Amino acid sequence: MNRLSIISILALQVLASASLSARPHAGFSGLAASADNAGTAGTNPAGITRFDSRTSRIELMTIHSQSTWEGQLGNEGPETRSSESSTTVVPQGYMIHPINDDFTFGFTILGMGFSEDLGDWPGRYVISSYDAVNISAFPSLAYKLNDKLSIAGSIAITYSTFDQERYIANVFDPGFADGKASLETDGVDFGFALSSLYEINDRTRWGLMYQSGSEPTLEGKTKFKGLGPNTEAALDKAGFIGAEIEVISKTPQSVLAGVYHEFHNDHALTFDAAWIEFSDFQLSEFYFDGEGIADNEAKYDNIIALTLGYSWPISTRWMMGVSGLYIDDMVKDEDRTATLPLDSVWSIAFATEWQWTDDRQVYASLSYMEPGSAPVATPSLPGIGGATGKYTSRDIFMLSLGIKFGGL
Repeated sequence: MNRLSIISILALQVLASASLSARPHAGFSGLAASADNAGTAGTNPAGITRFDSRTSRIELMTIHSQSTWEGQLGNEGPETRSSESSTTVVPQGYMIHPINDDFTFGFTILGMGFSEDLGDWPGRYVISSYDAVNISAFPSLAYKLNDKLSIAGSIAITYSTFDQERYIANVFDPGFADGKASLETDGVDFGFALSSLYEINDRTRWGLMYQSGSEPTLEGKTKFKGLGPNTEAALDKAGFIGAEIEVISKTPQSVLAGVYHEFHNDHALTFDAAWIEFSDFQLSEFYFDGEGIADNEAKYDNIIALTLGYSWPISTRWMMGVSGLYIDDMVKDEDRTATLPLDSVWSIAFATEWQWTDDRQVYASLSYMEPGSAPVATPSLPGIGGATGKYTSRDIFMLSLGIKFGGL
């Protein structure tokens, strides 16, 4: 039985069902215009004016990734194969509080972490592991201009940490095993967002949101261990030992637009499109005692991301949702770096929501993402050469579990 047949049968079953106040938007669908749960405080704060009582949502997202990388070090080095997996837990919270008939306050707090341990791979002298954590607060104030149009302004406050480890070849000390360099940095950054929501009628609305870019500066030091005496002396002479380090990154600005439409049988369709100025992205540029050690020559492409979602009730208390996502190439093969092995991405997601009580819903969403093979060639290092290779398998699974309090 194909998907359309299943949906048709479900439609016949629920034509007489009662309408639910919220619905599960699977994966990354329904971000700009759904505005039917507290999550809109983070995805399009202008939508919070639709709520006339306090509502909140707490969520725990688990991200599990597994991949296999194959390549070689140098032109004549042996081919190697390395596999790795990682699991990251991301807490999220959203709250909407109406102030009066015109103004509504929204607040979002997000935790996000990315880590990867590449181990003893050919590019270990460029990077062997990293751990990045962001904790963001996102307060918003929305104003209802009239019955159809609402606008909002938001401030983004983000605390970030970035830790990185790489191997150091003891090229001046033959016979010595590799040493290691560990970098630990942190810092605070600020940004802003502007958003709007236009309600054509009770069933159709459009959303638009602009998110500013930011340039956080993270400060810290590098710790070295396992260095041979001659290699350590060379690094000390170059000013790397004990140097104060700044890691400057750049998060690009973005625009999100979308539409939500609810049919008369309580099925709903969402479409979102995002533009991200990824050509302005900068993962990290290192400064030792105020002086840059190398120009960041990474070249990225602007990103277009598209997502389509569909949700429908299967009983008076249960709803289901599905979605698909596509993100185009973020970087050309010849410009890709080992530090950020990006490629095009596609994803499919499923979600379900259960109306526990009149003002409480429990939901779950499961997404599968496939980021592509991301072939890469690292710069050649003296006495070592460069690393080349690609991912032969690469899978990301995202499971979100949450509970919603209150609603429309």
